[in-house]
Amino acid sequence: MPKKNVKNGKKSNRVISKFLTIFMIVGLALLIFQIIDLNLLPMKLMILVSLVLVILTLIIILMLHFKARKFFSRLLMGLIALCMCAGLAFGNYFIFKTDNTFEKVTSLADSKATSTSIVVLKASSIEKEKDLAGAKIGTILDMDEEATSRMLKDLDSDKIKYTTKDYSSLEDLMSAFYYKQVDAICLNEKYRDILHEGGTYFNFQTDSRVVHQNVYYTKVTKKDNPSDPVNNITKDTFTVLVSGNDSYGTLQDSNTRSDANLLLTVNPKTGTILMTSIPRDYYVELVCPDNEEQACPEGSYDKLTHSGLMGVKSTEKTIEKALGITINYNIRINFSSVVSLVDALDGIDLDIKKGEEVDIFYTNSQPGLSVGKHHVDGETALAFARERHAYADGDNQRVRNQQKVFKAMFKRIVSPKMITNYGKFMDALAVAFDTNLSGDEISKFVKYELNRMPKWKIESYAIVADSDTKFCYQAQSYASVVVQNDIMNEVARKKIQAIIDGKSSETVEDPSGFSQTPNENNAIGNTAELEAMGIINNSGNNYDYDYDYDNNYDYSYDNSNDYDYSNDYDSSYDDSNYNNPDNNYYEDDSYDDTAG
Repeated sequence: MPKKNVKNGKKSNRVISKFLTIFMIVGLALLIFQIIDLNLLPMKLMILVSLVLVILTLIIILMLHFKARKFFSRLLMGLIALCMCAGLAFGNYFIFKTDNTFEKVTSLADSKATSTSIVVLKASSIEKEKDLAGAKIGTILDMDEEATSRMLKDLDSDKIKYTTKDYSSLEDLMSAFYYKQVDAICLNEKYRDILHEGGTYFNFQTDSRVVHQNVYYTKVTKKDNPSDPVNNITKDTFTVLVSGNDSYGTLQDSNTRSDANLLLTVNPKTGTILMTSIPRDYYVELVCPDNEEQACPEGSYDKLTHSGLMGVKSTEKTIEKALGITINYNIRINFSSVVSLVDALDGIDLDIKKGEEVDIFYTNSQPGLSVGKHHVDGETALAFARERHAYADGDNQRVRNQQKVFKAMFKRIVSPKMITNYGKFMDALAVAFDTNLSGDEISKFVKYELNRMPKWKIESYAIVADSDTKFCYQAQSYASVVVQNDIMNEVARKKIQAIIDGKSSETVEDPSGFSQTPNENNAIGNTAELEAMGIINNSGNNYDYDYDYDNNYDYSYDNSNDYDYSNDYDSSYDDSNYNNPDNNYYEDDSYDDTAG
């Protein structure tokens, strides 16, 4: 009997060893295939990585089958083989996510994304898509039939059983959402900025969360946003405009104000990046598109942020004219981009200095950040990057905050923490921006980064100036602006040229007299202003709403018209003749500019 047990034990060990061996061989072959197919690594590095993996796997297999004889040696080699299997599995996942995201990112130059979300209240018990089983979902088919139909088809394909209640307007949908007449709503992300601009749902972003999202891509042409490419993006210095639009949702549905304008001048040879920030309300001469609808007379002055209403190309050309520089490419992001990227990184670290602190954020009425180190989520990072009301230095401090957030994100991306957040970050990156960088240029620059692994030195400069009241062309009225600082314009131009010439921007002196760091008395707070507006009460941490969502109201209504898609919903629709009623949505020039 004992001999029989020994034989059974050996047989069992052989089965496990064979399984681990097969897994390693298959995992290794798939990983090498994916590395070659991805085509991002330089040839020498690709061969080196493949050889190392093959030799390491071969050694483990030989040791496992021919050297491990005793119990403890077999156990040790089994654990090593198991670790190797886990490493190969993660490597395959890593490469798969990279390839999948890279295809999406490089296609952003030739396509646009429309995102539709299933949204619930933050306190809802619904955490993920499968929790929607049995839920009632609010829709607005008359306003958004195509995107809504895609989302419902998506849920149907995942075997989610639900019912719907359709509403005739966005206002009715939101009322039902907040009064809990539905468990969730189907929302095209383009409507987020409309909700945020309105006073009733000012805090919608912080009141809610997304549990499922559908992203749909359509082809677009590049004729409206051509680039001014350099000869070789891995050798020649180039400047990219990062335009932060003041909207939630997707980027392509409409042009909105450019809330943040950051120039990145990148010198691949020296490994230096210069961030140059320009105030949102900088009073500049507009460069308008050459079309009848958006053309403007020569000499039309306005805030830089309003150039975004005419498209990112107008913002780019307006900055070029103001600073006397050449911008090669542009990238557009928005509020949702910042929130999703920071959250995908599991937050970022902000070190708040004296003069940068905030008592209560103006944008969402949430608690601010005190002096010291903080680990913040996406919504808090966005609120800090947008804050200006809490500072005596206003818009000038906002551009410094934006640079601080950008640096913190970059630091997080290159940290070891990125390994565990890689999948989430790749998913968020895939829909975070659009650009006129070509897929080939992005590919070449990624290969350069992987080959050289430069230790990037990030330098920064923020143009600051005094406030005034000027006539703004877009609004056709007088408004508060930041007047141009000719001295700092010239300094910014010279600093950019220094990076192009292979020097540090710090070699250029700034005689303007304006500090690049805030005064310690800069933080004046938002509490008094928000109390005067009725957003918060005098305790500073409670909110005054016009309704109480938790009261026992009678929510009775006729269920006979509810849509039930769980059994007989017809998912078919024709995209070819669909007319989005909001394609011609433009922001009303009569908005209160102090809200931003």
